[in-house]
Amino acid sequence: MATRASPTGCWATSSSSTARRGPCWRCPPSVTASVSSTPPTPAATTCVWRPAGAAGGGWFVQVGSDGGLLGAPRRLDAVGLAPGERCDAVVDFAGFPVGSRVTLRNTAAEGGMRDVMRFHVVRRGRDDSRVPARLAPSFERLVPAGDMPVRVFDFRRTRDGGDRPMWTVNGRPFRPDTVLASPRLGSVERWRFSSDFHHPVHVHLARFQVVARGGRPPGAADAGWKDTVDVRPYEVVEVLARFTGYRGRYMLHCHNLEHEDMAMMGTFEVV
Repeated sequence: MATRASPTGCWATSSSSTARRGPCWRCPPSVTASVSSTPPTPAATTCVWRPAGAAGGGWFVQVGSDGGLLGAPRRLDAVGLAPGERCDAVVDFAGFPVGSRVTLRNTAAEGGMRDVMRFHVVRRGRDDSRVPARLAPSFERLVPAGDMPVRVFDFRRTRDGGDRPMWTVNGRPFRPDTVLASPRLGSVERWRFSSDFHHPVHVHLARFQVVARGGRPPGAADAGWKDTVDVRPYEVVEVLARFTGYRGRYMLHCHNLEHEDMAMMGTFEVV
């Protein structure tokens, strides 16, 4: 299956049956993506995606995240994703000579889980497409306000009365009738997520923008409208969440499969 890329680029075929035609693909979860390039010579090289002109010849241009298009494209050497996070990226194959084998690799995995997808650069081709400097003209960057409600959600392993370990939010086991927050429909609130482990926090209904990570500016993977954010061990991540759509009860939870299976979640009600 052919995948087109690059302004002056090469054409590549993918050895994955799940690939789709076009200059973008949606990266799979739990991936820190890099590329292993095998040129058509005996000397193989391994590299991460780099800006144009660098050795290796390819790079990621992120154009979208969980909630749609970014305001502007971002060039990344690698794409880090936790379970539940998404990324739309344009990949340029122009720097790879015909005959190259380019592998999308999960650097956090080993064995058969490491190599995700391979592209075969089979011929040169013309492509006059460009990534616009501005992707979503209506993109609105949220700004914190002094009178904005602030809520704290601590994702942590605790123990019940019988000394049994439990994954909890704010120290409480999940109860469907327990409401942890009641934001107003159409409002924006500042939510703080803290963690004792690696917890990708997913919020239903609301979209949010990351404004701080560990007291510092957001990371490269935090751009755009999101509904899932990776909260690392003993880290505080602050987001501005907008509640649009419908009133009612919704969930926030850890997106690690084992943790959500053990009810690491809470209920909030939009009023």
